[in-house]
Amino acid sequence: MPRDLIHPKILEGDCVVESPRQLAIRDEYDVVVCGGGPAGVGAGLAAAREGAKVLLIEQYGMLGGVWTAGLLNPFFECMGRGYLVDELVDCLMQDGAFRKWREHDYTFDIEAMRRTLEEMMRKAGVDLLYYTLVTDGIVQEDRLRGVVIESKAGRQAVMGKVIIDCTGDGDVLARSGCEYEIGRAEDGMIQPMTLMFEVRGLPDGWEMNSSQDLYDKMMGVIEDHQLGYKLPYPRCGYAPWVINTPMAGMADVQCTHVFQLNPLEPADLTRGTIDCRRQAGETVDIFRRIPGMEEVELTHTAAQIGVREARRLRGRYYLQADDLIEGRRFVDAVASCAFVIDVHDPVKGGTEEDLGKVRIKPYEIPYRSLVPESLRGLLVAGRCISGSHEAHASYRVTGTAMALGQAAGMAGAWAVRDDLELDAVDGRELRAVLEKRGAKFAEDVQVVHQ
Repeated sequence: MPRDLIHPKILEGDCVVESPRQLAIRDEYDVVVCGGGPAGVGAGLAAAREGAKVLLIEQYGMLGGVWTAGLLNPFFECMGRGYLVDELVDCLMQDGAFRKWREHDYTFDIEAMRRTLEEMMRKAGVDLLYYTLVTDGIVQEDRLRGVVIESKAGRQAVMGKVIIDCTGDGDVLARSGCEYEIGRAEDGMIQPMTLMFEVRGLPDGWEMNSSQDLYDKMMGVIEDHQLGYKLPYPRCGYAPWVINTPMAGMADVQCTHVFQLNPLEPADLTRGTIDCRRQAGETVDIFRRIPGMEEVELTHTAAQIGVREARRLRGRYYLQADDLIEGRRFVDAVASCAFVIDVHDPVKGGTEEDLGKVRIKPYEIPYRSLVPESLRGLLVAGRCISGSHEAHASYRVTGTAMALGQAAGMAGAWAVRDDLELDAVDGRELRAVLEKRGAKFAEDVQVVHQ
């Protein structure tokens, strides 16, 4: 029996003690991107295009994260955002894999998204490592020098001059000792999770008139047929979305909700996934009793449950709701956002009433929100950047995450090239170059989801 994966362990009371071990260094890179979702693909592409040697580590066998493993449509904050976001949209359009769904919302074909992202990475020269988890940070003094990975090959180390945490849940920042927050300030409660699912069999030309209309029809079916389903809709007043994709007769459905579960606890993720999968089956049974939806079939549920909120970095700048309401601009801005403060109530599920009435203006996100307060060698991009529970509920959407990733990738590559600390990278210069590449900032975008 091969023994290269066996490591001595000692049982002591209710703990297992591992003896010290030497980890093989698998490779060394200029920039190591942890996570291949929207932020990760933005970071990997941008860093490679700036000349850095880049590795992107991803737990699944695909890029795209919530887009592909999570079946998340529509593509919010994607139109007119410039640079890499526009390039991705253009590629999908050329492949016939992108369509307008509602006035300001667009959807994509998920398999085409997987292929397109991989082709963009290939052209940029990014090395990909699938089926691999990042399990720890390698911190020496106050600098993150690499990450520990786990895969079928066992435990190894990957060293990087710059590490970018694009895990969404802030796994790297937490395991490297950075300060972070979880949930809302008053009680730590977290937004509910959702498992997306896909259906087929919609009639040609079928479109959801409105989510409220569909909700009313579903409630009518439940009452008329005395269905004893334990669904979240009556509890939270949440109106399901049936989101048509570019594939004829197919749609992604956003409606399942599970509450008061911890997205960082695997038992809770397991329980939530199983409950949501039950909800998906029961929802499709209701659909089939609605005129015009009789032939609808459930094709599959997502490979991962959709986590709206987990860890949030405490960084050099802490974005808050007032920044959004006032449409704040920053000289070191690296991304903009115009999405509503969309907090799904942690208890009831619908949008929190007080926040649902808040109007925001297009706002900007400073480079400082991507930089930890003290740890060197790390940048953070995507929904785990530095900000409050309320601000996060706006900038967590995928188009903004990709824009944040491209900024982090560019900054990381510059730091390596110029032998700079990450907090010494000039955010004003970053903004200027991003604008030259076509990235859009607050003066060029508008709020469309109030």
